[in-house]
Amino acid sequence: MKWCRCMGPRAFGEAMADLLGRELIDGKRRGEFYELFEARSIDEFWDELSDISWGIGRLVAGLFGKVYVRIPGDQRHYRKVMARMREYGCTRSKRFLVDGHCPSAH
Repeated sequence: MKWCRCMGPRAFGEAMADLLGRELIDGKRRGEFYELFEARSIDEFWDELSDISWGIGRLVAGLFGKVYVRIPGDQRHYRKVMARMREYGCTRSKRFLVDGHCPSAH
């Protein structure tokens, strides 16, 4: 898979911050693990669990200097990222685009 430049190898500390939360927003940490427990439906729970799997795949890949390795449980998020790449050429959601383009293209 050819990734956009948003998907470089992730340093261990950065990958952990993605999973556990790097900042407080409204007095709460906002990492993927926290979002899992805020899910309001079973479908949202499975989405968040897949996000965590994606984050773990990024963490493991970074240890080997790779961008991503597939792991069990990542299929929902993986499909979402693949659809984004096909649609607008970026792994990130549309809210991060700059003038409709991948932020790494600027």
